[in-house]
Amino acid sequence: MLFSLLFVSLLASSCSSQDSAEASNSTAATSSTSSVVTFGPTAQTVNVEMPSVAKTLYKVGKDGTVTYGANQLVGSATVLGQPATVEILGSVNYINGSGPFTGFLTVTWADASSIGFSILGTATQGTDGSSKIVSSMDYIGGSGTYIDTQVQGKFTANRTAEVGTPIMTELTLEVLQ
Repeated sequence: MLFSLLFVSLLASSCSSQDSAEASNSTAATSSTSSVVTFGPTAQTVNVEMPSVAKTLYKVGKDGTVTYGANQLVGSATVLGQPATVEILGSVNYINGSGPFTGFLTVTWADASSIGFSILGTATQGTDGSSKIVSSMDYIGGSGTYIDTQVQGKFTANRTAEVGTPIMTELTLEVLQ
């Protein structure tokens, strides 16, 4: 039920006209590249394959060139030294496979500790159908082991086919305090 409500909320924020989508494309590109994160010696980078476990995606417009909707991707990896689940709840609004996305990235460990980020980025689809995904990450907060910490992160990914297929994510995290 909660997942369904989240998808409805994400879908509601995704729905817009094509003109609004084009305006959002330029805004998201500026937002996701405007801040540079500098990592220290304690930063750790991990690669996570993240298949889509649930999605509600729609194709509209002339020749189905606009894709919008919500996507949940989940993967497992060793993050900050411990086995963890990485989850993305994302909302997309793409024209010809490229455009803005928003959502949340959460890392959860076996002891139920978690850290959460809001993400804002862009996907750029190449002529071969693959996509490069770049996103900013704003720390929301943590629980358990990470309740009183600050964490910064960087998120990039590649996808070899259309939206809704698995992404290979490169996630860099650093605990600051």
